[in-house]
Amino acid sequence: MDIKPVMNVQSSLEANIQNIDFKNDQQLQVKEHEKSQEQQRKENLQVSPELLEEVIKNLKEKLSMLDTQLQIQIDKDTDIVVVKVINKKTNEVIRQIPPEYVLKIAKYLDEIAGLLFSEKA
Repeated sequence: MDIKPVMNVQSSLEANIQNIDFKNDQQLQVKEHEKSQEQQRKENLQVSPELLEEVIKNLKEKLSMLDTQLQIQIDKDTDIVVVKVINKKTNEVIRQIPPEYVLKIAKYLDEIAGLLFSEKA
């Protein structure tokens, strides 16, 4: 009986196990790196109220040169932020984000959800 081939198989198995461990460590490091990048992106998206007010003020100043006014409010029925660009001379809404029909759909969906929950209870 030859012992060398058995030893070669054992050392080959140990090498494969070490290789698998190395790959698992690499995958773990990649996942941790991705998590830290995602957390950094979330932190970058958060804006302080002071910065937001300053940006709105600058935007309003620039729009005033075009005889337009920026109006930002929260819709009372849906709690959605509504931004309107209004012509100063005619008080006509030039653009609204989100559009009025989207607000109506959101309100309707809220009403339907309320009906569904009240029927189940």
